[in-house]
Amino acid sequence: MKKTIYRILFFLTPAMIFIIMAQTSWHPFEMKPLKNDKKNTEAPQFNFESYKDNSFQKAVEDYLRDNYGFREFGTRLYNQYRYSFYKITCNNFFTPGKGHWMFYFPGVKDYYGLEFYSHFKTNEELTEYIDSQVDMLNELRSILKNDHGIELLSFIAPDKPFIYPQYLPEMEKDSTTLNAAEYFTKRFEETGFPNINLIPWYKEIADTSSRNLFMPMDSHWTFAAVYAYDSLFRFMNSLNDFGIPKMKIDSITETKYEGRQDDEATLNLLFKVPNDTPKYTAHVSVESGGQNRKPKVLFVGDSFIFAFEYMPAKTKLISYYENWFYYNRAYRGFAKKEDKVSNINRLRSILNADFIVVYSVGYQWYDGTRGFVEDALESIKDPQQVRVSLLMNEIEKDPEKMKVIEANAKNENISVEKMLELEAKSIIGSQNDEK
Repeated sequence: MKKTIYRILFFLTPAMIFIIMAQTSWHPFEMKPLKNDKKNTEAPQFNFESYKDNSFQKAVEDYLRDNYGFREFGTRLYNQYRYSFYKITCNNFFTPGKGHWMFYFPGVKDYYGLEFYSHFKTNEELTEYIDSQVDMLNELRSILKNDHGIELLSFIAPDKPFIYPQYLPEMEKDSTTLNAAEYFTKRFEETGFPNINLIPWYKEIADTSSRNLFMPMDSHWTFAAVYAYDSLFRFMNSLNDFGIPKMKIDSITETKYEGRQDDEATLNLLFKVPNDTPKYTAHVSVESGGQNRKPKVLFVGDSFIFAFEYMPAKTKLISYYENWFYYNRAYRGFAKKEDKVSNINRLRSILNADFIVVYSVGYQWYDGTRGFVEDALESIKDPQQVRVSLLMNEIEKDPEKMKVIEANAKNENISVEKMLELEAKSIIGSQNDEK
């Protein structure tokens, strides 16, 4: 019997090694990619210099580590083992709660009063920082509203741990720290800055509704996002009677959730987490009227606005929008043209909007506006920048002028945006010479 086992192992071991090597080199078996997997897919090129300084060997080691055969299966198997036996995830950003509920760890720490320590040492530091942010937001709003007729407002998105604390992992709560979202709300109310804090409202809905406002394995809002957008646009309209069309929730349908929920997919587990929570879909229509006007909106915040982007009704509510994601990536227009925020003319986008909405989920308010309000104030206080940006926006409305600018940009081998800026500066220079 032992000899039989030895023979099996003798032939099985090289066979397994061969299969793994074959998968590494030729990929005969198709593997489902790991979510959010950033690996080195380019094989290093050998040359004498890289071999001599050992950089080639290091590059080969990195490449093989990221591209060995059945890596996807092996990673999922290991992640499944850790999750099933120890409730440990492969990503420190996620933490399992009770049952099969998953939460963002910073949000959990925020609920227990601990996220504070990742940003501040004392409550005085937090209040000083938030007071400064609120003062700047009010100053920016005053300039935008009085000089350009643009409304600036904010909303605080609901944080899953505060809506469903009964599913949180047990931790000791620190009641001595201030909560950023709560203090921002307090200061907004005291200074008259327009803001909606959705956390208390969503908590009330969750306590009385039979439908989950969040999926157990997803920290983003689902069908319940329409409640927030309806409230947001009604609130925006109340600030200046703009004439924004009204949303109407016609029905909410229930379907069985197929596939993996968003956070679950990020964990890269081998098996689907057992969950019978249904998926709800809100069907929305927009009431049209003779006095309706669709605004241009600039959103500055996190991923919670993505649910709005997936709503077919959005084109009936707004005429144009931009999303400055974490004040880092800019997604512009319904086509979501992507660029770095640092690469675009931010002041032009600000002055092109009818409404600017600064938002974040609860725990992210410790970071304030992530530099948006500071940058916006600096640029909008520069009369030359404002004049150029306004003229660029005006020129862009003329299709015939834009055809000429696009042709000139092609001839000069520069971007249309740069040529548009040069044209605006040329016109302003001519106007100054005439004076």
